[in-house]
Amino acid sequence: MKRFLFLLFISAASYAQTPLGRLNGKVVDTDNRPVQYASVYINEREISTYTNETGEFSIRQSQAETASLTLRISFVGKQTITRTIQKADFNVPQHFILQELSLTLDNVVVSSERKRSDVSNSAITFDRQAIEQVQAYSLADILYNLPGKKMAAPDLQYLQNITLRSASSSDPVQAANNSLGVAIYVDGFRQANDANMQTRNVGMRGMINGAINRHRDPNIGNSAYDSPFGGLDIRNIPSDNIESIEVVSGVASAKYGEMTDGAIIIERKAGQTPYEFAMRLNGNSTNYSLSKGVNLGKKAGALNISLNYLNSIQDPRNSLKNYRRINTGLMWSVNILPNLRNTVSLDYSYKKDNARADEDDSDQESVISLDRKISVSNRTSLQIQSPYLKRITLGMSFDKGYSNSYRQYFVNDAVKGIGDKDTTGTYEGYFIPGNYLGIDHIIGEPYNFSSNLSLDNNFNTGQISHVISLGASVYTAGNSGQGVIADPKFPGTNTSGFKSERPYNFDLQKNIMNAGFYLQDKADYMLFDRLFTANAGIRYDIQNGFASIQPRINLSYQLNKKWSVRGAYGISTKAPGMSQRYPSPTYFDIPLINSYNGRVNESLYLVHTEKIVPDNSTLKPSRSSQLELGVTADYHFFNTSLYGFMKKNRDGFNARTSYLQIVLPEYTYSTIQGEKPVYQESGKFKMYSGLTNGLIDNTAQSDNYGIEWFLSTKKITAIQTSLNMNTSFGYTRYNDLSYAIYEADVNFREQGKKAWYGIYPANKSSNLDITTKISTDTHIPKLGFVVSVLVDIYWKNRRNILDRSFEPFAYLDKDGNYHAIDHFDPNNPDYGYLSLMANKASTQQSPPFVYSNVSLRIAKEMKKKFRIAVYAYNFLNIIPKYYNRISNSITTYNSPVNVGGEISFRF
Repeated sequence: MKRFLFLLFISAASYAQTPLGRLNGKVVDTDNRPVQYASVYINEREISTYTNETGEFSIRQSQAETASLTLRISFVGKQTITRTIQKADFNVPQHFILQELSLTLDNVVVSSERKRSDVSNSAITFDRQAIEQVQAYSLADILYNLPGKKMAAPDLQYLQNITLRSASSSDPVQAANNSLGVAIYVDGFRQANDANMQTRNVGMRGMINGAINRHRDPNIGNSAYDSPFGGLDIRNIPSDNIESIEVVSGVASAKYGEMTDGAIIIERKAGQTPYEFAMRLNGNSTNYSLSKGVNLGKKAGALNISLNYLNSIQDPRNSLKNYRRINTGLMWSVNILPNLRNTVSLDYSYKKDNARADEDDSDQESVISLDRKISVSNRTSLQIQSPYLKRITLGMSFDKGYSNSYRQYFVNDAVKGIGDKDTTGTYEGYFIPGNYLGIDHIIGEPYNFSSNLSLDNNFNTGQISHVISLGASVYTAGNSGQGVIADPKFPGTNTSGFKSERPYNFDLQKNIMNAGFYLQDKADYMLFDRLFTANAGIRYDIQNGFASIQPRINLSYQLNKKWSVRGAYGISTKAPGMSQRYPSPTYFDIPLINSYNGRVNESLYLVHTEKIVPDNSTLKPSRSSQLELGVTADYHFFNTSLYGFMKKNRDGFNARTSYLQIVLPEYTYSTIQGEKPVYQESGKFKMYSGLTNGLIDNTAQSDNYGIEWFLSTKKITAIQTSLNMNTSFGYTRYNDLSYAIYEADVNFREQGKKAWYGIYPANKSSNLDITTKISTDTHIPKLGFVVSVLVDIYWKNRRNILDRSFEPFAYLDKDGNYHAIDHFDPNNPDYGYLSLMANKASTQQSPPFVYSNVSLRIAKEMKKKFRIAVYAYNFLNIIPKYYNRISNSITTYNSPVNVGGEISFRF
């Protein structure tokens, strides 16, 4: 197979024996100074190069069957130029003048754009001006502007993941799988979360609730401090050094692996830039950033330096909850030879998220989550003037982190018996006082290494223009941390069913390793005098020992000068991370004798420990398949697009509930004054039962359907205003192929009721979400002024529980005997109390009204050096509330007014 692909690559290139010409040009700024390291890109051929120290570039190009070529010239801080070069002018030197990005330019784009790219048919892009207009503290604030996302005030106090093309973000398992399947690439390297193991025992708490959080957190959302089973926490990614963002929620090209639900492709600033300083303020957060791109000389290249500091307080009145972030980076770019470019990046990040104890809280609970990471990467690109190969790109990246998650709280209970053995067996434990400081503590040291190689060529076969890419990637991850630091002498308050934790060393677990290969061809052909483009590729991945073949194709056909139709289909996979593959063992500490009488030396605690070690080595990668169809129109005054998609996610990760039965001998004992009791087996046996969630399998799946409509107008000159609108319709059906087991309330068991455990259909739910985003951008270039009004309209947001999964289909009695329930009767005394109808009522969410949110952004630039901006989230203070009589709860659908500002300088 490999030999066949190689021969195909080489033999196809043999058609490239056609006349060659050169595209020569020079790039200067408005003062006629050469612009070094400006990016020069040919759209049709996917050929790129950079200008030299004199601002000049030269590209050797085939002239056969090419009527014109489109050049895109870009440089950090400058307005991108796109120019079409006719075939007759291929050998005529071109001259480009890059203007400094400024609000004084006439055609500045301050909103995101949807357009076809080399990565996907339906990508959404944010350029630098659009990013600045958001006034973002982090990547999360920018992505709130995506279709279907809810506009929100900057909130840096809680974990923030990104999900794409899913309406069921309210379901924690589905949301975790979706965010895990969104790949975030920075400068060509995937930012992996696969080695994150900051979770407590999965067998005790399941896959979602293991991350350390605050027990009494007032936030109604995700109060966890880490994301071991989901994607990256995107509030840790600052926005100031980002030059562009491309969001791919559709079918990505075969180049991109380890993803099921899209990709976010980030390019950072590189090249010579002035000093740039920015300061952002609101009632709770302060953010400072400083960056500079230095030209080191004609042959030494350019060095970019960036520093970002953020401090956010949840409530300035008490400062109990605080989030602090520091990010700094160096990027050195140099043209070693005219055709050989190298870029080295060194980055360091620090995050501390802590909640101090409240003096009025009897638990005296406090939480600290600390993360540090250092990363280094190198990218080398070699341009080759050969008919067989045009470019070789090699990239390598390594990062090492340190994560420390800690929670402490006072426990005030009765005297407890403790077992602390790490093996299965029966032994004498000991007693501890019921008043102590409980501690949850996890230390991880994750590391990731990735390497990728790509070979690119372009040629013609008859009237078809090809851009061929062949590549491979290798990825490995591990965690050398101390792991879960659990002291059985101070057990947590959330242990149940005899379950407890033991220390668990991450360093003893095997590394994970994945590899992938891809072949891709972007072909352009004039079909009936209209451009037809097929970007087809195939990817082969080996993940966790499982091989998968992933075909992907993006098609586009230009019906006329204004209308085009597009379609895409693709399969993609995501390997499980270390937290899914290596959950810690679960320990059942079953008390056989507890004869505490107030005097430890006369008391006995006989305990049996059963150690359950989950084996998740056969966990398959999660998988998704997506079909997308769209139509676009580009008129003089407006452009619009309509896309529909169907995405099926299979083999998602979820913790499975298992029922455990243990038969143990009964014991009798005799008390002895001043000594421990004497015990012996009675000859009888007793069965003990319990539940564990330590086994993770591929039982989560979802079907996602949606329609996305975009409409944007050109600027209306009379009022200097443009309009942008997008409406999204999303429907998701989530299904867990397993089943759920819940223990009956202790009151029913003590009453001698028959059913001790209910067995229920696994969670099945549907989610419907319909939203519209409208923004108006009033831009007055002469004043360097822009004001944006943003309106979010929430037409529908409903979640339903399906298939009566709140009613058990069977139950287990105290002896573990299985009893089927053919037709559930809530009045049956044997099992009627097992109904979860209250849960059903609480999870049905649908406000019986349409509501909206109106926000405002204003920016003023002076002399292209000084910029001041303000925003007001929900400035009309629209705060609708809904009282649910069934669940007796009140839901608030908007947050109060939030006002902030930004000041930035260039010098």
